[in-house]
Amino acid sequence: MVEAPGRNGSRRALGAVYAAGGISALGTQMTGLALPWLVLESTGSATRAGLLFAVQVLPMALLGFAGGEVIQRLGARRTMVVADAARAVVIGLVPLLSTMDALDFGVLLGIVVVAGVLGVPYFAAQRVLAADLAGSDPKALTRANSLLEGGFNIAAFVGPAVAGVLIALVGAERVLWFDAASLMFSCLLLWRLVPREEGRSQPAAHTAVLAGVRALRDDEFLRPAMVSSVTFGFLLRILNIALPLLAFQRFGGDARVGGLLVAAFGAGALIGSFVSYLVASRVSPARLMGMSVLQLVVPLWLLVAPAPVPVLVLALAVSAAALPMSNAPFFAILATRFPDEIRAKVMQSVFTISSIAGPLGFLAGGVAIDRAGLTTTLLAVAALSSLAAVNLLRALRRLPAARKASVG
Repeated sequence: MVEAPGRNGSRRALGAVYAAGGISALGTQMTGLALPWLVLESTGSATRAGLLFAVQVLPMALLGFAGGEVIQRLGARRTMVVADAARAVVIGLVPLLSTMDALDFGVLLGIVVVAGVLGVPYFAAQRVLAADLAGSDPKALTRANSLLEGGFNIAAFVGPAVAGVLIALVGAERVLWFDAASLMFSCLLLWRLVPREEGRSQPAAHTAVLAGVRALRDDEFLRPAMVSSVTFGFLLRILNIALPLLAFQRFGGDARVGGLLVAAFGAGALIGSFVSYLVASRVSPARLMGMSVLQLVVPLWLLVAPAPVPVLVLALAVSAAALPMSNAPFFAILATRFPDEIRAKVMQSVFTISSIAGPLGFLAGGVAIDRAGLTTTLLAVAALSSLAAVNLLRALRRLPAARKASVG
C-alpha cells in the first residue's frame, strides 16, 4: 500500500496517475503508427510490418503472468516509474540509431521486444496504484477506473491522427522522440507527485507466479466472468477486421464509410468513459456492469441487417460506449474482492489472459470472413456475444456472496 498522504495529497497523487497514464498512452499510440510506417518506408514489406505488430504483443503473451510478481516485489508505483524511464531510453534508441545509419530491421525488432518486456507489468500496476489511492469504496474505484479508461480512449482517438501529421512533417523515426519524451514526463509525474509505497522491502507471503490465475479459477463470480471477458475480447477483434470489409462489400468500397465506422467505434468508447465516470457515484459497480453488457451486445445485431450508414454508425457508437462502462466497474470489483497481497497478480492475470485472446481473434476473424462470408461472421459475433452477456449476467448474480479471497 502507498503511504496515506491525506485527502488533498491523495487527490493530487491520483491526478498524477491519470495524467501520467494519458500522456504515456498518447506517445504509445503515436508510436503505434510511426513504427510500422517506418518499416514500410524503409523496406516496403507488409510482412515485416506485420511481424513488428506480432513482436509487440509477444512479451505479454509469454511473460505476462510474471508481471504480477514484479508488481508484488517492487510495488505498483516503483514498477511504473522504472518501466516508464527504461522504455523512454529504449524507444529513444530508434531515432538515435536512425540518425547514425545503424538501424536495420533486426535491431528494430530487438528494440520493440525489449520495450514490450518492460511494459508487461505496467497496466496492471496502474490499476493497482489507482486502487490503493482511491480507497476501498467501490463507487470511487469505478470513477478512478473510468478516468483511466478515458485517458486511454482519448489517446487512442487523438494519437494516430497527431502521428500522421507529424510523420509528414518530421519523418516517422523522429515521431518516436515524442513517445520517449511522454514516457519520461510520465515517470517524473509519478516520481514527484505519488507517495512512495511502504512494506515492499520483502516479498509478500504468497509469491507463486500463477497465484492470480488460481484466484480467478477458484472465485465463483470471476471464473465465469473471465470466460465472458475473454470471449468479448476475442469477438471484438473479429469486429475490428470486419468493419472495413463491411464498408467495402456493402457500400461499394467507399473508404469514407470505412473511416466513419471505425471512428464511430472510437468516439463511442471515449463518450462511454465519461458517462461511466458521471454515473459511477449513483450506480453500484455490479448494476453498471450488468446494464453496460446489454448495451454492448444488442446493437451488434443491427450489423447483420442491411441497415443504412447512419444506423450502423449509431449502433457502433452505442456498443463501443459500453466497453469502458463495463471495464471500469469490473476492475473496481477486482480491487475490492481480493486482499492487497494478491491483488496485483489477479490484475496482471486478467491483462495477460485478455492479451492472449486478442491476437487469436485477429487470426480467426480473417479466416472466418474468407471461408464463411462477412454476414455469417457478423451473425456469429452477435450470437456469441449475446451468449457471453447471458453468462456474465448470471455471474453478476453471485456477487452478493462476494468475499475476500484467501491467499493461503
